[in-house]
Amino acid sequence: MSVRQGNSTAVKVILVVVAIFVFLSLLSAGSCFYIAYRVKKRAHQFATEMGGNAAPYTGSKEVCSKLTANEASAILAEPVQSAEPSGNACVYHFGANGGQTLGIDYTWQGGAMTLRIAHAAMKNAVTGGVDTFESVKGVGDEAYVMPMASGLLMRKGDVMVHIDARMSGISVEKLESMGKTIAGRL
Repeated sequence: MSVRQGNSTAVKVILVVVAIFVFLSLLSAGSCFYIAYRVKKRAHQFATEMGGNAAPYTGSKEVCSKLTANEASAILAEPVQSAEPSGNACVYHFGANGGQTLGIDYTWQGGAMTLRIAHAAMKNAVTGGVDTFESVKGVGDEAYVMPMASGLLMRKGDVMVHIDARMSGISVEKLESMGKTIAGRL
């Protein structure tokens, strides 16, 4: 065996090893791209299912203008002494000397997804899979009365509205009426 023949065999072995390495690298890269594609597709599907494709809200974000103190007073059948903005919420003081409060909180962006996550969390984590939310028709795009009539979660487009009735004890009918008025302004 000549030196030339030994070099030729060594070169062939090296080329085969390099070819196998390149092939495995390409196969690995292709697998990574495919997995990334599948993850992205599933994430898009999940976001769509959760309401992530809802059009963003572009209107006025003055929280106390969505339900005025006079409208709240008419719905509650009690005088509302004040309606005060507090961040993304409006707090209504009503009843004897304004002793009762009612908070209405707005989620201006991502509300559709927030509503679905909140609903799923309450259903699965708190009540062990029992849906204690009562669906309400005719209020926004989607609305639910929360367990024990403690509030109303309502969505119109990508805005979620939470009317917190825990401290006010107002009826479901009044919650729904407030929700309809607010939805008409979103």
